[in-house]
Amino acid sequence: MTTEFAGLPVAEPEETGFSPSRLERIGAVMDAAAEAGEIPGTATVILRHGKVVHLHASGRLDMEREAPIGMDSLFRMYSQTKPVTAAVIMSLFEDGAFFLDDPVSKWLPEFENPRVVTYPRPEQTVRGGMALGATVPAYREITLFDLLTMTSGLPGMSRTPAAYTAQMAPTWEGTGFFGEEERPNDPELSYEEKVVAIADAPLFAQPGETWNYGSDFDVLSLFLTRLTGQDLDTLFRERIFDPLGMHDSSFYCAEENLPRLATEYRWDEDENLAIRERPEDAEKGRKSNRDLMSGNGMFGGMLSTPADYARFAQMLLNGGELDGARVLGRKTVDFMTANHIGARNIDLAMGPNYGFGFGYSVRKGVEGSFMPGSAGQFGWGGAAGTYFFCDPAEDLAGLFFTQVFMYQFLPTADLPERFEKLTYEALV
Repeated sequence: MTTEFAGLPVAEPEETGFSPSRLERIGAVMDAAAEAGEIPGTATVILRHGKVVHLHASGRLDMEREAPIGMDSLFRMYSQTKPVTAAVIMSLFEDGAFFLDDPVSKWLPEFENPRVVTYPRPEQTVRGGMALGATVPAYREITLFDLLTMTSGLPGMSRTPAAYTAQMAPTWEGTGFFGEEERPNDPELSYEEKVVAIADAPLFAQPGETWNYGSDFDVLSLFLTRLTGQDLDTLFRERIFDPLGMHDSSFYCAEENLPRLATEYRWDEDENLAIRERPEDAEKGRKSNRDLMSGNGMFGGMLSTPADYARFAQMLLNGGELDGARVLGRKTVDFMTANHIGARNIDLAMGPNYGFGFGYSVRKGVEGSFMPGSAGQFGWGGAAGTYFFCDPAEDLAGLFFTQVFMYQFLPTADLPERFEKLTYEALV
């Protein structure tokens, strides 16, 4: 039996309160999905009480090639970069670099004096649609807290009126989120130019008023680089990756590591898997020197392995420390993973009864939910199907990895949910 994984001790399921036979169901489900061609492959990890109790890999890095998925395989984390970005930000907060109620315009003056879309009353309108000038001044500036909780009101495709599409186009062009013809991860503008362009369109709501999944963490990424004068790869490495021993994690893949990078798949028009990007063609393989590094997850976000991200998850469960390296204070982790949006839900992202912290969904309770779990459970996922959760009440973390772009938007693609459900059902 393996005695260690990712520098963490490996335990028998019974030692940490799991039923071995029930835990084995996870591997069977993943194997069946890979063998049926429903998924190129998966890797799953479960941690409890500081020990590894489940490791399983199914399928291949590329369905047409022999290399199997392993625990050292590299995955594009997309939006699952946000939790790490939040940890970097909060480490700087602990250094006294800023207060969370500071306006972001202190570092990004392009976002100063925001305006908000206004909707005229019927008696104020005439035929012809919305005028581009239909805005009012924001009540206040956007703060770092607004951005961390995704309540900034920044323009988003699902909220901002179509009349402002032209202003938003530079931000989204070349990100690969709007069709293959859009040159995935190949924008004309630099990353900084794309972030600054967000300020050209009005807010869809007043700052602090409404939760919305949008570009908040891209603005925070630019804030980080201007605050410190460092690029994201350097910041993440110095503050999170190196202290935690996450030596395979980065925003770009070294040439010698390309054989470990998963081929990225997508759904075609018939809902079959099709290749989106192979390692040898990937921007992540330094196909340019444009430094497309996004703490929000654009352009694939950070790269990581199941082993590395397991160490990050265990640090969170430990209250900011792992193997003697403290990257955050215990109360800072509690603060970061608390629900900061009150009674408001993020139903479209996670289902009922979930709030939001700083880059993490936060479960408010199990009442009215569709999945077992615990109040205070937190986590997040990425656009290519990766997902993780931490449950402080159970001292438990689960990690799921695959690499299919927009995996979770196909109704029948439910392996992350099955994984979480089976994990809780195996507790005794």
